[in-house]
Amino acid sequence: MSSDDALARAASKLRDAGRVVVFTGAGVSAESGVPTFRSAANSLWRQVDVANFAYPAGYRRNQPAAWRWYAERAAKAREVAPNAGHHAIVAIEEHVPASLVVTQNIDSLHQRAGSRRVLELHGNLREVRCFECGGRSPWPDLASLPEPVCRECGGLLRPDVVMFEEELPAGAMDEAREWATSCDVLLSVGTSNEVWPATEIPRYASRSGATVVIVNPDLEGQPIGRSIVHLAGKSGDVLPEIVRRAWGVDGGL
Repeated sequence: MSSDDALARAASKLRDAGRVVVFTGAGVSAESGVPTFRSAANSLWRQVDVANFAYPAGYRRNQPAAWRWYAERAAKAREVAPNAGHHAIVAIEEHVPASLVVTQNIDSLHQRAGSRRVLELHGNLREVRCFECGGRSPWPDLASLPEPVCRECGGLLRPDVVMFEEELPAGAMDEAREWATSCDVLLSVGTSNEVWPATEIPRYASRSGATVVIVNPDLEGQPIGRSIVHLAGKSGDVLPEIVRRAWGVDGGL
């Protein structure tokens, strides 16, 4: 199938859909300037030892360096702006009200672009929470603290993200599975679809008969099947074009 035919098929399926899931990964945020964790030369895990920052025990052991590292990530997320891909997703939501964004990203760019229903599988960098009492506070209120000490109980503060060896937020995968198995179209955007358990989400949709549209610069290793449409490219280029073909509007603004 040519790229033009694939775009036409994706747009047609999306235009006729009554229920849509948009499943996003780090590639969408990278287009806004957010460093990725695993891929590319500037990936964050090339710069630091993942064991010292991304595991609960390592985070506790490497204070205050781990706190400062995450605070810098949170500040970076606040500095960058949503890109054309984020805005195209908002346009999809406007045309298909029964839509859900399921994201592996922690930067809140979907919400800042205007997405109203976002399921964050890996938490977020908007807030910190206490290991001990579970209390939450916004990052900007606490980023200047020299050490991450909870004001309420004196416990250790941490980013409200899912670290390695931790479970996803309660009910998150159940909700993602319910939407994936009941949607008409699932767009998998900017993700390798290799990180478990999130990798199962496009497969749930495909097995349930939905059309799965995969948008990623690198399509190697992506799921294949008769109901799967592959579009090579960045989300900021491909998604606005799908929206334009589906509804005749500019989805990248």
